[in-house]
Amino acid sequence: MNSILVPTDFSTCAGYAVHAAMQLAKKTKSAVHLYHTLSPTKDDSDQQQAYEHAETNLHAVKTQHPDIDIFIKIEKGPLVDNLGKYTAHHTIDMIIMGSQGASNRSLFYLGSNTQKVIREVHCPVLVIKKPLSKVDFSKVAFASSFNWDDRPAFEKFKDFVKHFIPEIHLLAIQTTSLFDAPAIVTLEAMEEFKKLAQPLACHIHLKREGNVDTGILDFVHANDIQLIGISNVHRHPVKRIFSGSNVEALVNHAEVPVLSIDYLRS
Repeated sequence: MNSILVPTDFSTCAGYAVHAAMQLAKKTKSAVHLYHTLSPTKDDSDQQQAYEHAETNLHAVKTQHPDIDIFIKIEKGPLVDNLGKYTAHHTIDMIIMGSQGASNRSLFYLGSNTQKVIREVHCPVLVIKKPLSKVDFSKVAFASSFNWDDRPAFEKFKDFVKHFIPEIHLLAIQTTSLFDAPAIVTLEAMEEFKKLAQPLACHIHLKREGNVDTGILDFVHANDIQLIGISNVHRHPVKRIFSGSNVEALVNHAEVPVLSIDYLRS
């Protein structure tokens, strides 16, 4: 990983993401791009004042971390479109965003904007909900239907978590859906993913649950999982464990960080 993008509106939750990004940057020797979108206004003086306020705050963060390569970008326009263009132009490896989920809709970057970024920007997105005193994901879960076309997402997940030498838990949730593969087929597929996880420690879990995201959250809580990884690459819904709404529900309700892995396929 070489570059991290952090959209911020200077809220408390966005601050959690900035703090996590700085820790990750030190661990992975990555550059950090701090990004702010100005709220639309008809008054030029208000716009200039907002720009200066953002510039002061962003440069204050940069000053606090002289050992990290930090780039600053402030611009107007729609957040999601801007992030998509910026991510592609600067070859961003990961976006880190703060979120308080569905319970708090007052913050500019949170709620629907986080969901739109996950849905529309083709880049892994790490969602942080609580302050992390130390970024150390030593016990992680990757939830999937373990189709072979999920392999690139899992490899991206492994490439990220390898910095923590973690214990990886592969998790498949079987529901009552007619589209679920037989258990033996899923387990065989999971064994192939376990091989991909080498040399990291890896465990397989196939759980029966009426609801996918509920099953994942229950597993995370019961096993003290510190990070959830999910594949969010767009394809036919029958071939994937998640629909878009499931991904967003999981991000909204998980207390631990969630890494939603989306990317442009060649």
